[in-house]
Amino acid sequence: MNMGIQEIIRLFVTPENSIRSTMEVIDRSGRAFALVVDEDQRLMGTVTDGDIRRAILKGQALEEPIGSIMNENFIFVSQNYSRTLVETIFLKKNVSQLPVLDDDMRVVNIIFYNEFFKKISKENWAVIMAGGLGTRLQPLTREVPKPMLKVGAKPIIETIIEQLKSYGYSNIILSLNYKADMIMNYFQDGMNFGVNIKYVSEKKRLGTAGAIRLAKEYLDKPFFVINGDILTKLNFEQFMQFHTNNRDIITIGTKQYEMQIPYGVVNIKGESVVELKEKPRSSYFISGGMYCLDPETIDHIPEDQYFDITQLISKYIALNRRVGSFPITEYWMDIGQMDDYNQANMDYENMFGSEECAAKE
Repeated sequence: MNMGIQEIIRLFVTPENSIRSTMEVIDRSGRAFALVVDEDQRLMGTVTDGDIRRAILKGQALEEPIGSIMNENFIFVSQNYSRTLVETIFLKKNVSQLPVLDDDMRVVNIIFYNEFFKKISKENWAVIMAGGLGTRLQPLTREVPKPMLKVGAKPIIETIIEQLKSYGYSNIILSLNYKADMIMNYFQDGMNFGVNIKYVSEKKRLGTAGAIRLAKEYLDKPFFVINGDILTKLNFEQFMQFHTNNRDIITIGTKQYEMQIPYGVVNIKGESVVELKEKPRSSYFISGGMYCLDPETIDHIPEDQYFDITQLISKYIALNRRVGSFPITEYWMDIGQMDDYNQANMDYENMFGSEECAAKE
């Protein structure tokens, strides 16, 4: 597949661009990487969302220049490449994209692993929690369950399913409770959406982890758990690879959240002021409502009682088992309140609109 020059230019950043602004470029493009170019648009380096994730885990500030983490030893091919060469590079060099350069080191095309090789459907399941009452989104949720609220032209949960499918994860379990029939009637067995859907129903409130246990018969491999009100462009393939490579028992998709205190903060020792910080910013990692779990976790979930995934995670931390953090650098929105819902609808066209156009073509 040949990329148009305008699509390639949308991936360009300069070495002086901040890590934060490069994340925005990657989000908008949906291509999971950016091209660092000089003033003449010659390629200087590449940056993947994985490079940014590793920088965040090392504590690197998002305002630092992207040139500080770019890969200057990038792999590329010339315009007269052969398919055999590209196949060899993809299989041996563990890269997901391959720039095609002219003699002046300018990018004329990009070859993507997932487009070069036909996507293989994966056996892992994804459990989507779709049984919540959505009380904070009333009156919208009085007649429609929250996962079925439309963002853009389709229900939130349909976009989640499409994102999973785009990475080869087509086995979906929907955990239902509130207005379950509406969701089941819409998706049925998933065939019309190109996926395989199974359902589990909570007869009473079981919490996030309690509902997982209902799906035990399907979950014999590492699996995803996703809240049904999350709008994201997370790279699910990288998420699963991170989980399995790190041998975590549970991996939490985490999002860096920054908060600014709107006042001057005074540090006091005794009766003396030792420091005054004007409107300081604090940064935290929050749970993104997306998890990878190993199958053995199900045996630690009590049957037929309320048990949240936070309780399961705390249990494993207390046992000194590996619980990992996978930084979400892509677009992410937890649609918990009306302001979030309105913002998601404003974001949708920029974040997902180009994918809909491609699907229609």
